[in-house]
Amino acid sequence: SYAWPEGHWDWTSPLPYKHGNKCGQMIHVGGQVSLDSTARVIDPGDMLAQTRRAMANVETVLADLGAGLDDVVKVTTFYQGAASAEALHENLLIRSGSFTAPGPATTGIPVAALAFDQMVIEIEVIAVV
Repeated sequence: SYAWPEGHWDWTSPLPYKHGNKCGQMIHVGGQVSLDSTARVIDPGDMLAQTRRAMANVETVLADLGAGLDDVVKVTTFYQGAASAEALHENLLIRSGSFTAPGPATTGIPVAALAFDQMVIEIEVIAVV
């Protein structure tokens, strides 16, 4: 099954991708970001606010596939590489605070830029139900 929650963010041009898919007990949620339904960046340049919105989007896609944040086993975060150590630590606290301890495995990957100017974080997850 595939997820495209009603009113969820979208790209500026039609693409054949979905926000998430479920195959058996495995769920993959594609990179969630801080965009609105017309592909405008919400909270431009604000890593903490974008992290909160991206995590809320992850939760929405998981719910659409019958899962929740406690089903997440792996988180991969792509972040704009110019982020400060303090911002990355605060970002990690927001992400880890979304899960029941001990939480999922996590990886952070710095990138030069994301899809849109002022977009500074993208979060994808794998869940098992």
